[in-house]
Formats: sequence, structure tokens, C-alpha cells
Amino acid sequence: MVVVSPEQKLQNAEEQSNELELLISMFDSNITTSDDNSIVTITMSSKYFLLVLRCLYHELYPSHEPPIFTIIDMTSAEASHVVDIGILEVRCSKIFIPGECVVYPWVGYVTEYLEAMDVFVDENSAEKEAAAGSSALTENDELIADLENLEIFESEFDLEELQSPFTLTADIPPPAILSKIYTGQILTERKSHFQAHVCPVTSQKDIDDALAALLLNPKIAAASHNIMAYRYTKDNGLVAEDYDDDGENKAGGRLLELIQLMNVENLLVVVSRWYGGVLLGPARFKCINNIAKNTIMESGLYDNDAKKKKKKK
Repeated sequence: MVVVSPEQKLQNAEEQSNELELLISMFDSNITTSDDNSIVTITMSSKYFLLVLRCLYHELYPSHEPPIFTIIDMTSAEASHVVDIGILEVRCSKIFIPGECVVYPWVGYVTEYLEAMDVFVDENSAEKEAAAGSSALTENDELIADLENLEIFESEFDLEELQSPFTLTADIPPPAILSKIYTGQILTERKSHFQAHVCPVTSQKDIDDALAALLLNPKIAAASHNIMAYRYTKDNGLVAEDYDDDGENKAGGRLLELIQLMNVENLLVVVSRWYGGVLLGPARFKCINNIAKNTIMESGLYDNDAKKKKKKK
């Protein structure tokens, strides 16, 4: 039997409160709590599935044990595929590290699990259509999905082609802003590939032009996600900033936080992710921000000395 001191109980209660505050701010209408905030219920949905994560906070969490939790499958009974809740709960249990809050990482893991399940359903449907006599196969039909471990083995992925210059058709002139875009190296993490692109911008038109130019590259256009954030100073001196998750929930906001912390202005950052089928959980956010930070530093658009001087004023 684990015995915790009164001081540890207070610390656990404070960490639970901080985590709950974060969860409410992040998930808003998708989260409900009991009157005493001891029971947290979070609804997570995807294209085909609907799951509910219910957690019970207790005095041993997070110092010693995870919260007591269950995952409930609320997907329509008419759905052709089901989620293996048992496997999902076991994997969530393995994520917990004593002393660290785990509910937010659980949500991230389950969300990415559902994304992979959606891919599997789409792939399975495409294969059935092809078997029924479909005349055209898509690139996705080349992927082989393993439902038990949700690993989608990669089809041919030519990294050299991705890093090569843009190929434009004769009737599409190269955008003027194309020469200003700096594309960094590729980071590969458990079959997912990440690559950042940065471009100096001073207006919304610059942003639109840069995004359009990037999407002229078919590999970038075919990325699972093109996460974007920008920040620039307008003529009136006010800072304009925004982001787009492009389906990678919360990633755009984290990317914007990165360029805010780096005190970077007049910059557009886009991180392309090609999903490899292996669930990364919260680690994907670290990959996105790390590749973005490194690319910003390499691009020559970040003046570290100038930022230090600005902070001292």
C-alpha cells in the first residue's frame, strides 16, 4: 500500500488542478467535469469514430499512479470497423510516468490513434472498390495497413525528390516569392517525415503567395498535414499573427508560440508532415517545433544577437 505525505497530497492536488485548467482551455466544449472536479470526461471524434475518455483523479496521482480511467466506444453501431478498446487502454497505461500528468498525452495519443484508424478504413474501402473492378488505383491503395498495431507501411517515399527544386509546368510562371522560401532538412521519426519551410512576409498577400508557391510542389501538396503559423508587423505598427493546424490538432498554436518565444517577426513558418502510420503521441509536437526552430535558425532570418539586445531594452 502506497502512503503519501500531506505535503505530497497537496502537491498532487495542485498539479491535478493545473492539468484540469489546461484541459478545459484546450478542449472546451468537448470536456465535462463532476462538481468536485474529480471526474473528467473528454469526447474525442474523428471521421469515423467517437470515443469518450473518462478519468478519476485520486490522491496518488500524479506522484505514484495514473488516474483511474476507462475509454468508451460511442461509435455508431452501424460502423463497419471497431476500435480495440483493450489494446488502446493498455497502451495508454504504458505512457504514464510517475510524477508527470498524463491525461493530456492520453488525449493526444488517442486522437492520433483515431486518425490512423480513419486511414485504415479509407484504405480498406479503397481496396474493396478496386477488387470490385475499379479502373484507377490511388497512391493510398499502395499502402498495406496492419490493424493490430496500426502500422501503415510506407510506399515509396523519395526524400531526394522532396528536397529537389520545384517542378512547374510551362504555363505556370514561378512566383516571385518562391526564391525567398527556405526549406530545411527532413526529420524522420518512426516513419513520419517532417520538413519546415520559412519565408519572410510583410503582408497577407505575401503569406498567400508563399503558401500557393509551396503547394506547387506535389510532394508538399500531398503531405498529411501542412501546419502553418505566421507573424508580421503591419504598417500601423500592430502585429498580425495566426496559425492553421491543417488537421494536426493544436500543432499550429504550438508553432505560433514557438515564433513568439523566439521573438521572430515578419515570418511565415510551414511544417509539412508525411504520416508514416506509427502513432507518435505528444512526441509529434516536439518534432514539429524542433524542425521549425532549426530551420528558422539555419535560414538566416533569425538574428540572435538582435533578439538579445531587444530583450534587454
